[in-house]
Amino acid sequence: MEMLDVWECCKTKSKVWLQMQNKLLTADRLNKWGMMIDTKCSLCQKAEETRDHLFVECEYTKAMMHKLMSWTQNQSIVASSWEQHVQKVIKRAKGKSKEAQLFKMLYSELVHYIWIEKNRRIFEKTSIGWKRIAKEITCVCYVRPF
Repeated sequence: MEMLDVWECCKTKSKVWLQMQNKLLTADRLNKWGMMIDTKCSLCQKAEETRDHLFVECEYTKAMMHKLMSWTQNQSIVASSWEQHVQKVIKRAKGKSKEAQLFKMLYSELVHYIWIEKNRRIFEKTSIGWKRIAKEITCVCYVRPF
């Protein structure tokens, strides 16, 4: 595995760890620290940006996850709460099977790309759209060996 591949893999895994620990610097957390920022979700503009909203409730994320999972012939994760979401992720990622390995890659890339897209919209005022992101994730996961 090339050094760049190792670095990319570490970045995506660390994002998932931060996500699971609720340590990502979402708008609600920054606001609680006293930063006066817009707390509306930059992806869907419909609710406050929290970890739970960004990865479970956001229509943008749900659409991307559904498309990504259907392209890779995986069942999409549909959850009504963060706790249910985590249980489903753990269940799907458990083990050493090729399906579990692929799911881990897909999920970590999804978290990473959602975060990148969110920041792109806030700081660069641009967007590449969920369909293109889903295609990029699919390509990354099928090219990277597991």
